[in-house]
Amino acid sequence: RRQFKPNQKLSIPELAIQLGVSRTPIRDALNRLEMEGLVKTVPKVGTFVNAIEIEDLLDIIDTRLMLELWVVEKMSALPVAQIAEKLLPIESLLKKAAETVEQIPVEEYLKANYNLQFHIAFIKLSGNKRNEEIYMSMMHYHHLAVEQSLFTKEMVVSAIAQHQSIVSAMQRGDFAGARASIRSHLDDSRERLVRRLNKSGGQI
Repeated sequence: RRQFKPNQKLSIPELAIQLGVSRTPIRDALNRLEMEGLVKTVPKVGTFVNAIEIEDLLDIIDTRLMLELWVVEKMSALPVAQIAEKLLPIESLLKKAAETVEQIPVEEYLKANYNLQFHIAFIKLSGNKRNEEIYMSMMHYHHLAVEQSLFTKEMVVSAIAQHQSIVSAMQRGDFAGARASIRSHLDDSRERLVRRLNKSGGQI
């Protein structure tokens, strides 16, 4: 929720009081956040919030691109019937997202995070658990960098259409088209996130 500012020092005793828990789960949580690169601990000084900068997001988009293109490569080796079967849950998710965005306010729609659900489901198509973990970790950065209030219904509908174009290409066996749609979709995400960080002085 970006309640803590970039480079802010985190007090374990204060966090324990604020959250109503002992210090042990706070330490455990901070250790996990440090493993994910969201905080850093300086010996004998304390734990600080890592600032997310443009370079971080560009690296993450590049890695996401490699992983998603790798999924297409893996799927392209499968029989057509198996591809269709594996895509069924994603098709259902996209249908639900398209229906939901027309029924409720955008703010409520964004809380369901259909975008994250799509990308995680897509990465899972490969069956590689390690890649899923890497992708989830990177999406923490994406979530922190996204300002939900900046999203309009038109942007959400456009994202759903981009997701659908990826799936439709794979259904047709057009894997070159699927790769092109993925690149276009992530280019759009890159442009939006860089614009967001530039408005925040280059970091959040």
